[in-house]
Amino acid sequence: MKKYNIQNYIRYKEDLKTSICNLEGKFYDEYTRNELIVKFMPLVENLARKFSTTQQASGVLSINDLIQEGNSGLIKAVDKIDWLMIDESPDVEKTLKSFLSKRIKGAIRRAIDINRGDIKIPEHKLNEIRKNPEDDKMVSLFFNSI
Repeated sequence: MKKYNIQNYIRYKEDLKTSICNLEGKFYDEYTRNELIVKFMPLVENLARKFSTTQQASGVLSINDLIQEGNSGLIKAVDKIDWLMIDESPDVEKTLKSFLSKRIKGAIRRAIDINRGDIKIPEHKLNEIRKNPEDDKMVSLFFNSI
């Protein structure tokens, strides 16, 4: 895995911490688009860290690249939120986090698949391979050989 710049990461964490402190005490329907993006950036970082430690992403992208791809997925997901469905759910935060995490994971997976190697496999085939647990050995051999 590639190393990332410590100073930039520390500055990012401090900026994020001050931004999130300004958002406390609001309901979800009172947030603006940018405030929602800032509020869920720690979720992006958490998911990117999980991907960076898995065998799937080892050596393909650095942690900064994974966070960047996750943030782009978060921005697209915030634009596609269906507030009527979320307002009807009993636990708004859980519903919102599950929707956003699916989109963020998809964006990170897509970036890993695109940058993996010279052989490009269609996304629907990769999803089919991931869903079939019987082919784990074949999949790990294939992904580690590229």
